[in-house]
Amino acid sequence: MGKPKIRPPSTVDSLSFPVFGLTWHGTPATPKNDGVSFTAYCGGGGSAKTGVGNKIVCDLVAQQAAPSSFNNDDNNNGGGSEELFERSNHTARRTVEISTGEALCFGIHAFRPYDDTLQMIRLVACVGDEILLYGIPIHLVDGNIGEKEGAAILLAKANVGSGYGANVATYTAMFHVQQNQLQHLIAVGCENGHLVVFRIHQSEAGSNAASASSSLSLVELTKITECKGHTKAICAIQFHPRGHEVLSSAKDGTARIFSVATGHELGTMKCEVHDPNGPPPAAIDPSKSTIKTKDPRMMKRAPQILVRGCAYGDLEGKTIYTIASGKRGAAYLTKWKSTTLSLKGGGGGDGGQQQQQQQQLQSQQKQADESQA
Repeated sequence: MGKPKIRPPSTVDSLSFPVFGLTWHGTPATPKNDGVSFTAYCGGGGSAKTGVGNKIVCDLVAQQAAPSSFNNDDNNNGGGSEELFERSNHTARRTVEISTGEALCFGIHAFRPYDDTLQMIRLVACVGDEILLYGIPIHLVDGNIGEKEGAAILLAKANVGSGYGANVATYTAMFHVQQNQLQHLIAVGCENGHLVVFRIHQSEAGSNAASASSSLSLVELTKITECKGHTKAICAIQFHPRGHEVLSSAKDGTARIFSVATGHELGTMKCEVHDPNGPPPAAIDPSKSTIKTKDPRMMKRAPQILVRGCAYGDLEGKTIYTIASGKRGAAYLTKWKSTTLSLKGGGGGDGGQQQQQQQQLQSQQKQADESQA
């Protein structure tokens, strides 16, 4: 069987530096917004000291929606008019590069808020101990925005914590019941095992500037929660479909669920790395070594389990998937079922009630799919 051919409009780009993060966001054309396909990757080709090639590369494709109206009286026997939005032939594509200087960017996440008024794709970048929120204009427009036309605009930045090391980030929009408003949240998984949640909101300075002139409104990132539980670096994170919880997996062999409102841990999944159809691996007693040596590097230890990925599998958040492996060898996909007790709503409910939540997580049918790491 020959090598499969890549059909147009697919393309293959040769990259000249190691890539550490990749993200994609797409939205169809609507009456209010144009269709967008946005891809970005980050990494670096030089050391952290030289900063050679440390950058984020963004590829944006925007397709306008052309409105066309017609009267449909003949088809619906006297029933009014209907407006359709069809794709136009005008498609604009451009590449935007963002230099991260001497620091490497390890994680990026692209999104576009539902109530987008800036006509920009948002990009969260994890650089050192900071997260940087960029806005990439969908269309090239004239205006004094302080940046090169069509380039990325730094909207806000925040420090996750001294020595934390931002690894991965994700976004969600959650309706806050008590405040009766939509909140935009960013969760960041860190190298030290902490998970930090920020809220995106318009700053007072930005509101005043926007009302006084035509300049771009400024936004701020405010830390609202810090979740502690993982003992090693976080590899992946994802918000609950309803936004009131956040799921994370780390190099400590576990995946955990935290409350966004309080930061308390709600559940833990201890992952295993072995063939589910075979016998379980023999337990290893660290105090007893099969090798007669006092050198701790030569003593037999339990293998380190890395939970490299995690995700919710349904809109209710009752199904969870994790991907775990050792430092080498096969990786295993495990399906979990989550049962939440005494759940008192979502969207920033009472902290005491959420603290009393207990989540029981069970591996369903010990089912795992083996793949190569």
